[in-house]
Amino acid sequence: METMKFVQLGVVIFLCKAFVCGFVEESSCTPGFESELLVFKVHRDDLHQGKRLGRVIFNTCDGRTRTLFQSSDKRFAVNMDGTVTLKRQVTLHEGHKVFSVHAWDSSGKKHTVSVRVERVRHHEDRHMDTVMNISSPQMESPSDDLVLMFPKSSTGLKRAKREAKGGWIIPPINVLENSRGPYPMELAQIVSDYSLEAQMAYSITGDGADLDPKGTFTIDKNSGNLFVTRPLDRETKASYRIIAHATGVGVNITEKPVEIIINVIDQNDNSPVFTQDPFNGNVPEAADKGHEFMSVTATDADDPDTVNAAIRYSIVKQDPESPNPNMFQINSVTGGIRVNSLGLDKEKWSKYTLTVVAADMEGRGYSSNGHSCYYCD
Repeated sequence: METMKFVQLGVVIFLCKAFVCGFVEESSCTPGFESELLVFKVHRDDLHQGKRLGRVIFNTCDGRTRTLFQSSDKRFAVNMDGTVTLKRQVTLHEGHKVFSVHAWDSSGKKHTVSVRVERVRHHEDRHMDTVMNISSPQMESPSDDLVLMFPKSSTGLKRAKREAKGGWIIPPINVLENSRGPYPMELAQIVSDYSLEAQMAYSITGDGADLDPKGTFTIDKNSGNLFVTRPLDRETKASYRIIAHATGVGVNITEKPVEIIINVIDQNDNSPVFTQDPFNGNVPEAADKGHEFMSVTATDADDPDTVNAAIRYSIVKQDPESPNPNMFQINSVTGGIRVNSLGLDKEKWSKYTLTVVAADMEGRGYSSNGHSCYYCD
């Protein structure tokens, strides 16, 4: 019986946080959205199907006037000119809704803008929609709506929901990681009903207050304004548990402490990293088309529950391109490498080198490039 011959595969990965490893000419224009947070203010009666909310502006730096946008909330559509419309009626249960809009520049890099849809207040023009550009995204963070009151028997919490057993829940405060500030950045105001009767002093304890990382959150003892003092990193710490306290100044008043959860919202700030260097495998020289003989894997430190960590694999180059340039194929989701064409011959081609790419955002985000080397025994 003839001895089966094998082609050996080795994978060598050279990481680079870029879409294309190479030299590019510098340009004074930087592609991206005009702002990092848009606020659309509308009357609640206008939140019907087909309603035009406003427009997002994306600078392509290449003269294009139309861009492909993607909304994270399927109820909101974004046309190629940036117009945001409602695909169906929306109810703002908490008075606002936050979602993301994505766009890709000519190099394939993904850009994101946060969009906040707010119901206008009674003192604002009922017939005029407004749009605000905000330079730093906070994802439901600083807002003059965000006033947290200590619960009392006759009053509740703004932005709070009553539990079935009669307790109170304060919805988490969401803060986008890597926000540029300015710092300190106000997140909320904590208020005691007793402040109408006596001077109250406010304080906080817990994660990022008196516990490490100490000083990340502070509170003005007189006003109750809660601040974050520095950019947050979700990969370092994804959430913080803070306890708010209020005591009377010169009077015997002490509020029951209230727990506040601060969640750090993920940004795509990490590239995929291959788990091994090199990867090695063997494939029979006479393997049939479709035979999967090995796989490559990469990980991403971003939130695994978001597309920021959704990795896709691709083979972008084969050397030599013989007997044809598509001898191998990779499963874009699993990283499994299989034979794509017959004709492997170790006597003629003793080594194949492939360029393999792992990119997050389902293949549209940051990427890591590497070389896959096939050796013939």
